[in-house]
Amino acid sequence: MKKNELLPVRILVAMAMLSALSIVLGKYLAINAGEFLRFSFENLPIIFAGAVFGPIGGIVVGVTADLIGCLLVGYAINPLVTLGAAIIGLFSGTVFAGLSNTKAPLILKIVLATAGAHIIGSVIVKSIGLAAFYSQPLPVVMLMRLGNYAIIAALEIIILYPLLKSQAVRKTVGALITHGKKIRKNKTMTYEEALEYIHGINWTFCKPGLERTEELCKRLGNPEASLKFIHVAGTNGKGSFSSMLAGVLQNSGLRVGLYTSPYIIRFNERMKVNGEDITDTELAKITAEVKPIADSMADRPTEFELITAIAFTYFARHGCDVVVLEAGMGGRLDSTNVIRKPLLSVITGIALDHTAFLGDTTEKIAKEKAGIIKDKAPVLYGGADRAALEVIRRAAEDAGSDFYTVCREDITVEESTLSGTRFSYKDYRDIELSLLGTYQPYNAANVLSAVDILRERGLVIPDEAVRAALKSSKWPARFEIISDNPLTVYDGAHNPEGIESAVKSIKHYFKDERVYAVSGVLKDKDYRRIAKEISTVAEKVFTLTPDNPRALSAEEYANVYRECGIEAEPYKSIKDAVKAAKYEARGSGKALVCLGSLYIYSEVRDAIEQEN
Repeated sequence: MKKNELLPVRILVAMAMLSALSIVLGKYLAINAGEFLRFSFENLPIIFAGAVFGPIGGIVVGVTADLIGCLLVGYAINPLVTLGAAIIGLFSGTVFAGLSNTKAPLILKIVLATAGAHIIGSVIVKSIGLAAFYSQPLPVVMLMRLGNYAIIAALEIIILYPLLKSQAVRKTVGALITHGKKIRKNKTMTYEEALEYIHGINWTFCKPGLERTEELCKRLGNPEASLKFIHVAGTNGKGSFSSMLAGVLQNSGLRVGLYTSPYIIRFNERMKVNGEDITDTELAKITAEVKPIADSMADRPTEFELITAIAFTYFARHGCDVVVLEAGMGGRLDSTNVIRKPLLSVITGIALDHTAFLGDTTEKIAKEKAGIIKDKAPVLYGGADRAALEVIRRAAEDAGSDFYTVCREDITVEESTLSGTRFSYKDYRDIELSLLGTYQPYNAANVLSAVDILRERGLVIPDEAVRAALKSSKWPARFEIISDNPLTVYDGAHNPEGIESAVKSIKHYFKDERVYAVSGVLKDKDYRRIAKEISTVAEKVFTLTPDNPRALSAEEYANVYRECGIEAEPYKSIKDAVKAAKYEARGSGKALVCLGSLYIYSEVRDAIEQEN
C-alpha cells in the first residue's frame, strides 16, 4: 500500500468502528418501550462522526449503521428511517463545518448539532417512516418521540462535550483531517512543490492577529500543546542566542527543537531537531498534510503562520523535550505567540527596526516584544536600553512573572581575536566562545543567565554541557570568516544597532586598518544611517541590489556613500561585486567585509567559492 493511501484507509476504519458502535448501541443495548419508541444512544456515534469527519462522514456512518444493523438483527429496512440516520450525520457535520471559522464555543456547536439532528432526523423523518410502517397517527408518534429524544439529546450533549474537547481525541483525528470538516485525501508533494506552495502565499493584505494561527493549529490537533518552549524575541541577537542555547540543552541530553528565521542557505534550516535540519521528504509530507487544511480556511494563513504550524507539527512528531522558539518580526501578534506558557520568555534586546510595524521608539517596540510574556512564566531581558527595560519589567510585573536581567558590567573579556573569544560572566570563568564578533559575549551571557533560570525550573544542565556547546557553537552570517585570501568576513547586520555592532567588531579586529566592503540593503531600513556607520571603516564600498522586492537599488545605495565622502561603485550582480571587491582587497592586502543583509549571504558565498 502506498503511503498516500494510508490517510483515507485510516478514516474508513475509524468510521467503520463508529458504525459498529452505533449498531451495538442501537440494536443490542436499546431499551424498547413499544413498537416505535425506544431509548438508545445509536445516534451518538453518528453525531460524533459528523463533528469529526464532516457531513459526508456522518452520512456514511449513519447509513452504514442502520442498514447493517437491520440485516444483522433481522429488522425490515425502512428507507425513511435510514434517511433519518443519514440526515442526523449530515446535519451534525454541517453545523460543525459551518461554525468552524467562527468563535462559537464548542458547547454551542454540540447543542445545535445534537438538538437539530434529533429534531429533523429522529423526531420528523424517522417518525414519518415509523408511523407509516405501523399505521399510527403521525402527530402521536412525533409527540411521543419528541419527549424521548429530548432526554436522549441532553444526555448525548453531556457525553459529547468532554469527548470532543479531549486533547487526546483532537490529537488523534486532528493530524488526519480538519476538525469537523469534509474528508480530505492526503496528497503527496515533492520538496519543490512544498516550497512553491509555502512561498506562494500572499501575505500583503492580511490583517495582523493570532486568529489564523490558532485556527490552523486547532485543526491540526494543537501540536504545540504537547511541547515545552523557550520563547525568544528581540531586535538583534535572537539567532545566535537561540542556536547557543539549543546546543547547551542538546548537550544536556535533551531532545531539542530549534525554530529560527530567516534561513540563510536552505529553507530547511528554519526548523531543526538536535541540530539536524528537517529533511526534504518530511517537509514535503507535513506541508502536504497542512495544505488542504490551510486552504479550507476562510481567512487563510500567511506564509510565516503556515511555516510556524508546520514547525509545531514537526517538533511534536519528533517528541521534542523542549523547543527554542524564535519569534519573527514582533512578539505580541507574532504567530509563534499562540503557545500557552513557556518555560522561559527571553527578549534579547531592543533597538529601532521595522518601525513601520512595531513603532518608532524603543518603548513602543519593547511593548510589542513584551507581548510574548505569559502569566507567571519567567522573563529574561538581555538588552542595554533602559527605557525598554522598564517597559518589559512592567509587563512582567503585570503578568506576575519573575523578571531577570543580564548585568553587562559582570562580563569580562579576557581574550578576543579572529581565532575565538575567552570571557567570564559572574561565576562562569574562562568560557571559550567560537563565534566571532565583539557582541557575541553579550549573547553568550544571555545564554548563561537563561541556563541559571532553567536550572531553577528543574532542568538538569551540567556545566560541561554549557562549556562544550559555547565552544563549538556555529551560526552563519554573524561575523563569519568565509574566505582567507583575502580575509573575507560576512556579517548579516541589517539595522542600525546591528551595523554599529558589526562596525565595532571591525575596528576591534582590524584596528586602524580600513576595509573593503560589499553591501546591499532593503529600502525599508534606515540605510542612510547604515551607510554612515559603514563609512567610518570602509576604504571603498561595492554596492549591490539584494534579490528581494524591498531591495534598495545598488546605484541609489552607492550615491548615499558618495554623499558620506566614501568611494562607492554599484554592480548589477552579486557575482560581479564580489569579484571586483576581492580583486582590489587582495591587491591592497586589506580585509573584505560583506554586510547589510542576510538575503545575499548564499550568493556571496557562492561567488566567493567560484572566485577561489
